[in-house]
Amino acid sequence: MTEEDVINLRGEIECDIPHHDLYKFKGKLTLQTDQGTITVSLNEKQLMLRAAQLRNTPYLFGVVVYAGKDTKLSLNQKSPPSKFSTIERRLNRSVIGLFFFTISLCIIATILHYYFMLNDYAGSWYLWDKSPYEEDSASVSSIKIFFSYFAFLSFLIPVSLMVTLEVVKVSQAQFMEWDEQMSAREGQIFPTETSSTILLGEGDGAQTQGGPSHEQKGKEKHAESDPGPKGMSAKTSNLNDELALVKYIFSDKTGTLTENKMAFSKCSVHGIIYNRGFQGELRDELLDPTRKKYDQHELDPLKEFLLTLALCHAVVPAEKEGKIVYQSQSPDEVALADAARQNAFVFLNRNNEGVMIDMLGEQKLFRMLTMMEFSSDRRRMSVVLRNPEGKIIMYSKGSDAVMFPRLIQDQKTPEGMDLIQKTKDDIELFSKDGLRTLVLGMKEIQEDVWREWYERFHRANTSLENREVAVEALCDELEQGFLILGATAVEDKLQDGVPETIDYLLKAGMKVWVITGDKQETAVNIGFSCKLLSEHYPLIIVNAHDSDQCRSILERSLDEHYVGGPDSEIQKEVSLVIDGRTLAFALSDHHRDFLKLASICHSVVCCRVTPLQKALVVRLIKQNTPYITLSIGDGANDVSMIQEAHVGIGLFGKEGTQAARSSDYAVLRFRHLARLITIHGRYSFIRNSGVIKYSFYKNVAFFLVQFWYSFFNAYSAMTLYDDWIITFFNIFITSVPPYFMALFEKDIPEEIIRENPELFRLYQTGYVFTYRSVFLWALNGVFHSLLFFFGIYAFWVFDENTLPGGMVGGRETMGYVASTIGVTVILLKAALSTRWWNICVHIGIWGSIAVYAILSSIDTHFLSQIPNAYGAQENTLRMLSFWCMYLLMVVGVLNFDVSLKYIRRNVAPKDWHILQERYRKHLEPLHPAPHDLTIP
Repeated sequence: MTEEDVINLRGEIECDIPHHDLYKFKGKLTLQTDQGTITVSLNEKQLMLRAAQLRNTPYLFGVVVYAGKDTKLSLNQKSPPSKFSTIERRLNRSVIGLFFFTISLCIIATILHYYFMLNDYAGSWYLWDKSPYEEDSASVSSIKIFFSYFAFLSFLIPVSLMVTLEVVKVSQAQFMEWDEQMSAREGQIFPTETSSTILLGEGDGAQTQGGPSHEQKGKEKHAESDPGPKGMSAKTSNLNDELALVKYIFSDKTGTLTENKMAFSKCSVHGIIYNRGFQGELRDELLDPTRKKYDQHELDPLKEFLLTLALCHAVVPAEKEGKIVYQSQSPDEVALADAARQNAFVFLNRNNEGVMIDMLGEQKLFRMLTMMEFSSDRRRMSVVLRNPEGKIIMYSKGSDAVMFPRLIQDQKTPEGMDLIQKTKDDIELFSKDGLRTLVLGMKEIQEDVWREWYERFHRANTSLENREVAVEALCDELEQGFLILGATAVEDKLQDGVPETIDYLLKAGMKVWVITGDKQETAVNIGFSCKLLSEHYPLIIVNAHDSDQCRSILERSLDEHYVGGPDSEIQKEVSLVIDGRTLAFALSDHHRDFLKLASICHSVVCCRVTPLQKALVVRLIKQNTPYITLSIGDGANDVSMIQEAHVGIGLFGKEGTQAARSSDYAVLRFRHLARLITIHGRYSFIRNSGVIKYSFYKNVAFFLVQFWYSFFNAYSAMTLYDDWIITFFNIFITSVPPYFMALFEKDIPEEIIRENPELFRLYQTGYVFTYRSVFLWALNGVFHSLLFFFGIYAFWVFDENTLPGGMVGGRETMGYVASTIGVTVILLKAALSTRWWNICVHIGIWGSIAVYAILSSIDTHFLSQIPNAYGAQENTLRMLSFWCMYLLMVVGVLNFDVSLKYIRRNVAPKDWHILQERYRKHLEPLHPAPHDLTIP
């Protein structure tokens, strides 16, 4: 077709109204030609989205159907589901509690002021005597005082904390993305069967033991040239600390635990197993001169089997360096097409005329009549073609659960065996080896049957209403009565580090669920291979044909294993396997018993499940337990599960990027999950909880002094501190230390965490950040504020505090002393709470003290601009009593904190306290490192 032909086209396009679904499009093209009206069905295959790339054609002609805000990408630009971390929810409630505490103080001060106005004001001769026209009543004055107190006591609420926390979380997310141990060039955190290299250094500068193997060098070279993602991606920073609380992990299998690099392993054709199918064994069998000869009226099952592999797919051939390379969204299809090519049935190309293949050295054209594509709901694919002999043949492949009910029964092998049962037995053998299986079938369709069916199919396919339902019903009608050809077995190897990662996560107290659509035998074997299941621990298998049987199995399993409840230590090593049909009964009719049984299992395998069931399983745990859930997957069928969990992890896999785009965090490999949770999640939780508690403490400790001062100024809402110090306290003086603490704080090094996965259990409870811990830090601030004010007040009462020149220090001098001691103690409190020092933390703490000195100096040396505190610093620093008071107050106030910290570490130490000391003293670890563990 030329440009002139396109210009001369006359017709119209009817399609859906604009909607956000990228993978759905219904329409029809009606063209007016000399031969009449032509109607062509349109679907998502004909819809090109922005950033689409052309392959195997130099150009194309198109028509714009959606533009501007109506495009699918524009309609998809919406905010992701709102997810709030546990820390955020507790922080919000803590702020509300502090707000009511502030209101209570304002009410108390207002009542005391009202009482003073009624009883003492008239007799206070030293107060300014207003004229009767200027004097307010006690009630009006109290109202003014309430809002005055609310104005300066509102500084108790750490408003700047919200800004600091958001900046901190974004910085933490950036550190995650910069972590080379979660990048395409990372070394192994855990040992694998292919490499003994183990990365022991920190995330930003790691050291490795041993040199890289040839395989690793090849991976690194591939990583450098691979145009795909180079590292993990943080789509949100709100959930950094939530990673430390994860208790349940829900994982897909294919592409998540496995490589999703399919390799054709073996097959069963007409009851005969071929173990070397990829080495041309089927071709050799076809060319064997002693083999039975089939005439044109007989069905050759081996030939039809290879034709199904070569024709029934959506593979796109591409030429690379003079060779045909197959490309497809599904790695399974590429593996099957490659297997056909290895047996001399080569798929060459697909065009408007049909499918061209090279069959045993002879090119043949099969005209494509229609294609019924594979989907997660259909779980099968079929094509209808007209072969070179003119016959209409339908080839189909799909899962055994879908294909076996569609077969003609009572098919026999040449030996007289039940062919369907023999194929089922072969599939079971393949599944025990952990292989993915598909059943292949075919049928011949009569010409009149085809014409009548296709006429109805064309009407349904060009309809804009209920197209999917009508088309699926017609496809289901035609996809019946197949002759079974055999079954394929494709191997999908585990990713490097998966067994060690799952073993580490289980030891860290997490419960791992693998939810897959594979057969039970395949899923169980993969479970043993990846250390999710173990022969040393009980395995509960729940398979039922009806709801009553499901209830019976669940009750029997509970009677046998539910001893002491879900928190009992003796229950930690029980595993559960359940299939999709039984899971449907359990979720709808017996979810309480299923939840009760699952709660005592440390690992669960759900097989033969649908994408919807994946989300329902996650929702069951999420809504009925107090624990944090995490889902990880790599395909579009995992999106619902990923979005349902508290934390969603997507993998950049071979099934597209929809899972990664819909997730909260996206990683390259499953093994990176352990580091994301136990290193970054743990540190983020410690850092964020630390900065929140410290922010509550510093504001309460510093600004509550002004409330104590009210008892000595007739509750007049007069401030003790200078206004500029109040303004700059949260903006400049104490803003930097919490930020650097939240970036670099570590309770123990990464090496200790990797050596002791059990340490993670302590943080799953969230004990580091609770309402009690926030209250204790705020109470510590109240205690320090009392010491600040009444300690200074004692010095003022029992000492003359005579300034140079004979003057006596007043409110400004006392305010400067109080702010100086308060800022020093508050910043030194940050130093006492810091466990991981670096140059940035030093600059943040000591530099903040210097900033205060500079700001207070400016504040007290410019008379015309800042007259209130003029000379306060200079006069105070010349007093010997100030320096004595300064040293005594700072040491005295912090002595309580140091003593409490010493007692806590020596009388009731935590596990990490002991490990921290052993690390500092360079002692041997208490537990063997992961690379010392014997891998069975």
